[in-house]
Amino acid sequence: MVIAIHRAVEQQAAMRGESPAYVDGSRTLTYRELNGRANALARALIGSGFKRGSVAAVRMARAADLVVTLPAVLKAGGAYMWADHDDASWPRGVSIVEKESAGSGRCLAVDLTRMLSEDVPPGANLPILTRATDVACVLRDRDGSPAVLVPHSTITALPQRQVPRDVQWKGENGALDLWLALMTGATVIPVEAPAHTVAA
Repeated sequence: MVIAIHRAVEQQAAMRGESPAYVDGSRTLTYRELNGRANALARALIGSGFKRGSVAAVRMARAADLVVTLPAVLKAGGAYMWADHDDASWPRGVSIVEKESAGSGRCLAVDLTRMLSEDVPPGANLPILTRATDVACVLRDRDGSPAVLVPHSTITALPQRQVPRDVQWKGENGALDLWLALMTGATVIPVEAPAHTVAA
């Protein structure tokens, strides 16, 4: 049975909650902390106007806060499009984009800075039903425009047999290397992305 990406991460949190999910020079997140904070953030996004099927345009650095934000977006029933924090063409933080009709939409900027910095109590997993065919990630073209819609099933179908215990997160387009690590219970360790990589 194919499940949504965040459900696979939730399973890892249930099985190995105290194992490190993310480690950098200044911060460590266990799977329990990651999942609990993502649940709380998902509820905050919904309270800010995020609806199922919305797209969150995320402009954040490749760090612990992003590792919490991306699953939060999926838990809230939407998809994300990620731009590195140096991309000044996007507003900083998270912008919610809702497609209202074929040619129109609305954009609502959400400042998650305070929420991410607070020691919020972890929340329970959200009951939102996400289908494997729902879009999880919008990959950008080199000019920054949306290019490819990636469903949950495409990412959860990535080969997982040879995933090492420590996975280098290079920030390739869509953060697919991040998901491969988190779906298998590995530890994510951010490394410098190659100069030619477009982080989205």
